[in-house]
This record gives sequence, structure tokens and C-alpha cells, in this order.
Amino acid sequence: MTEELRDQYKIIVKFLAEALGSNYEVILHDINKPGANIAAISNSHISGRSTNSPITGFALELMQSKKYLETDYITNYKAKSKLNQNITGSTLFIKNGENLVGMLCINHDTSKFETLSNEILKLGNLDPKESKVIIEEAVEQLNESLEEIIENILNISPQDTHKLKPKQRIACIIKLYEKGIFNVKNSIPKVAKYMEISESSIYRYLQNIQKNS
Repeated sequence: MTEELRDQYKIIVKFLAEALGSNYEVILHDINKPGANIAAISNSHISGRSTNSPITGFALELMQSKKYLETDYITNYKAKSKLNQNITGSTLFIKNGENLVGMLCINHDTSKFETLSNEILKLGNLDPKESKVIIEEAVEQLNESLEEIIENILNISPQDTHKLKPKQRIACIIKLYEKGIFNVKNSIPKVAKYMEISESSIYRYLQNIQKNS
């Protein structure tokens, strides 16, 4: 994303946050060569994130799967806040031709409305729990650290990575690559620390993966 375009969208972030109100978090993700990062955020109390926070695992999968080539935006997907509150998310893909250069995300905290609707149902002597239909689907976790995203992908705690054999380490790096972890800014040193291997080893693994892909 160019500096001029980034500055324009930063204004849009502030505008949307003020226009929509405090129940809406607005985030600008800048997708650049060093990696994706949060360029601007308003009403950050909803997720507890800042410009130093990584993008979510869900956003990484959108990037890696190239969902942006199929559509200009996605709306009304489920997410969870740091306090386990229900959030409704929507994302606009910012593109330059077929290249993704950024994402504008809006996260709506619907927990207050759910509480209010449940109270109204109780007034009518209706049990809100009985009326719920549970549907299993992917839910975006808004407050994940990069280490948590890595652990969720690999299903291996950092305390156990030293037990991995060379082939298992390679398999882990391939899995992280396929999930788009290395699209995140400063991800290589964090993966190296998590896996207890050198950054140069990560670069060698990635070169081999890219050659064979």
C-alpha cells in the first residue's frame, strides 16, 4: 500500500469509527513486502489490539487462500473478543489490480444487543437458551498473539518443539507457510524462537518450499 493510499484510509478509519459509534471497531491492515500489519485502529477497546498487534489467523487464511480474487468484500462473519464477547465482522479487500494491498475491517460488538434481547425474551417467559441453534463454523479470534496463532496451527506447545525431529520441523514450517504466517510482519524471528531454530534455518526452509511449490 502506498503512503498516500494508507493516509487516505486512515482518515476513513477515523470517520467510520465516529459515524458508527463505540460499538464498532475499525481496523486498517497494510499488506506490504515486509509483511502485514495494523496501520490504524479505532475503538480498540473491543479487541484490545493496537498497531503493534498481528493480524488474525482468520485474516491470514483470507490472504493465503486469495479470497480477494473471488470477491471485493465479505460481511457478517463471526468473531470473538478478548472477553469472549460475540462480534460480527466484515472486511473490505483493498486491491491494486489482482494484488491485495490492504484490508479495511469493521468489528461490531453485538453483546449488548444480545443481552437486551435475552432480557426481553425473559419478560415474555421465554427461555433464550432454548431458542438458540448452535452452528459450528470458523470464528475469528480477535485478540490472538502471533505465538497463539502459531500454536493453534501446529497444535504443539513451545515447550515441546525441541522434541521435534528434522522432518517434523520441516512439516511444521510447511504448515505455517500454507496458513500464511510468513505474510505477517516480523514473523520469521518469532517462528524461529517458537521452534527453537535459527532465523537462517527458517529462510532456508522457505526457499526450498518456494522452489518446490
